[in-house]
Amino acid sequence: MKSLAVACSALCLPLLPASAAVADDVVPVESPVPLAPPGNVVAEQFGTGLQVTWEAVTGATSYQVLADPSGATCVTATTSCVFDTLPVRTTYTFTVTATDGVVTSPASVPSTPVRLRAQLAEPIFAKDKVLVGRSVRGRKIWAVRQGNPLAVDVMLSIGQMHGSEPAGLRVTDRLRRKPVPADADYQLWTIRTMNPDGASRGNRYNARGVDLNRNFPGTWSTRQYRSGRGPGSEPETRAMMRFIKRLKPTGVLSFHQPWNTVLSVCDQRSAYWVRRTAQLIGLRQPGRPSSCGRWLPGTMNRWTARNTASWFVTVELAPSHRLGRQVRKSATAVVRLAEEMASDSGPALGMAVG
Repeated sequence: MKSLAVACSALCLPLLPASAAVADDVVPVESPVPLAPPGNVVAEQFGTGLQVTWEAVTGATSYQVLADPSGATCVTATTSCVFDTLPVRTTYTFTVTATDGVVTSPASVPSTPVRLRAQLAEPIFAKDKVLVGRSVRGRKIWAVRQGNPLAVDVMLSIGQMHGSEPAGLRVTDRLRRKPVPADADYQLWTIRTMNPDGASRGNRYNARGVDLNRNFPGTWSTRQYRSGRGPGSEPETRAMMRFIKRLKPTGVLSFHQPWNTVLSVCDQRSAYWVRRTAQLIGLRQPGRPSSCGRWLPGTMNRWTARNTASWFVTVELAPSHRLGRQVRKSATAVVRLAEEMASDSGPALGMAVG
């Protein structure tokens, strides 16, 4: 019995749970520390792209930025990212998440929406006032810029070509007094008169008696009255050709009198803008949005259509004694057309007929 009791004393000890026996050897596993979402996410234009910045998150080692609506992403260890391949003329918002390699934070509050503008790398002209050229008598022809000098979309408004048609001078004066934001999506260039010699005398022709709107190359004709010694023979014509080729305007408006309508040339890109211009100013709509006739050779609009990608509208205001509100409405229309042109609200920038 004694031996049995000893055996039982050894075998009958209460069994301890295995975990309790090795408890001192276990290292507790800590729960991951959550990361806060990045704060103060800001997006702004940076050159031709958009730069996104945000506040650093404690413990984060990298961040991912998501652009909406494109879905483009940027991963960085810093607190800023530049998106330089996004489609332009689109409005974006951005959200940011932070990570420490294990845990990812919730997404940030989206940035304020920002529209990516199409931008030039540098201005076409360094100054806001440019000497286009000189007339036969040496008078200066000036062009003045308003708006954003880096904007891709360019509107050119020519107040006067014929010195006996003064309404466009008043349109230009009023237009230059209008505030155009320096960060607009367009730049607006105005030329008060391209025929200062004719303007000084109230005469349709330049100092040599040439009709400048019959002197442009391409469709120039000897059969046309007062068309000049040859295509581009006049200094005013050559100056405008040089300026337009360098400026590369998206759209051109040239003011005349007294037909109270709008004219264009035989190109589809101008068709929409012909009708839209008439609508905004209250002019007669043409029977056709464009004219393919050969009855006006040597014109600036036909030369522009052949040598540039610009749309072109000849704006024929009413006679001076019947202008009424056309001057004021014309100045307002130029700005409105520039805004619509830059926002692509014209169908394919005028490539479809309205």
